[in-house]
Amino acid sequence: MRFSHRAAILAALTCSISHPAFALHRTPVRALDGYRCMALDAPARVMMDFRHPIPLQSEPRDGAPSIAPALAVLPIATDAPPTNGYVRSMNLALRPGWVSTRWLKPYDAVHPGMTCTPYVMNDGKLGFVFGRATQ
Repeated sequence: MRFSHRAAILAALTCSISHPAFALHRTPVRALDGYRCMALDAPARVMMDFRHPIPLQSEPRDGAPSIAPALAVLPIATDAPPTNGYVRSMNLALRPGWVSTRWLKPYDAVHPGMTCTPYVMNDGKLGFVFGRATQ
């Protein structure tokens, strides 16, 4: 009897927490000033190498420690020139890092007719607002 009582409480708690009313709906709060979207554009053999992903590094130099794998779409600082072939970016938690310019292209060059703006979301993390370019 005691086990079924615990199971019922656990089931009720799980359902209430997973109910959409409790889910955090991410919404853009403010544009990330000083950053623009860039996209990784590497050959499939590079993009699909999950053992050696393109890194977001702690410093603008080869061999610097990796913070995280680089995102497919990245915010790139517009106020800082490339340093040693790296540009300033960040991870989803807004932690700054550096990514090699080797595989980067402007977002609209990789995704013609589309727009991208980096944003800070209501959860305090990095997000993007995507749209269609107007002619």
